[in-house]
Amino acid sequence: MKQFKCRASCGGKLNTNDRSGKAMGETAKSYLKEWVISELTGKEKDIKTKYFARGKSMELDAIVRASKYYGCELEKNEIQLENEYFTGTYDAKNFERVIDTKVPFDAFTFPFFVTEPDKDYYAQLQIYMNLTGLKKASLCYCLENGSDEQMQRLSWDIARDLGKDEPDIEEWDIAEQQLSYDHLADNLRIKVFEFEYDEAFIELLKQRVLASRKYIENELIPMLNL
Repeated sequence: MKQFKCRASCGGKLNTNDRSGKAMGETAKSYLKEWVISELTGKEKDIKTKYFARGKSMELDAIVRASKYYGCELEKNEIQLENEYFTGTYDAKNFERVIDTKVPFDAFTFPFFVTEPDKDYYAQLQIYMNLTGLKKASLCYCLENGSDEQMQRLSWDIARDLGKDEPDIEEWDIAEQQLSYDHLADNLRIKVFEFEYDEAFIELLKQRVLASRKYIENELIPMLNL
């Protein structure tokens, strides 16, 4: 079994503590158990949800929106980075900052009034900075129109509510209108949180990675009867 390294998207989980605030918490331990199972079986835990599917389907649109916000052409990154402690695949970057995009499911899950970013995303962006060597990062929430899958699902729902066997152009038009945000100004369709590199935070995460390796070796591996 290879040596444990923390995936950027799971940095927030690994950083959780127990009630004392000092030792590793149950959320972190659960993540490590899942990691061992994945390494043992060669399988990934299925996390496909309608929220995840929407985010993936509209990812390129979000990167285009972030490009417009920063006034530069951003390209989708497909390369996974790795160092001694962490792994991760950031969305995009320019010469000074790494950029991660999030596509909320709809207007009511878009963070219009949120003033502090999710702590899990903070950890994720800190790891991306550590992997790239960049000292700035941005978390960009982008309010994108409905995906083709969403429009198809909604048009069928509308048709069924009207007693029809299948949707026609009228139901498609209604669905498209319901799932479009093109009437909003650009500044209302992107919410950006910017971070500076936090070396102290990364050092704490590195220590947690080292503690995780001991937990895996001393606690989890013996339970497998290998």
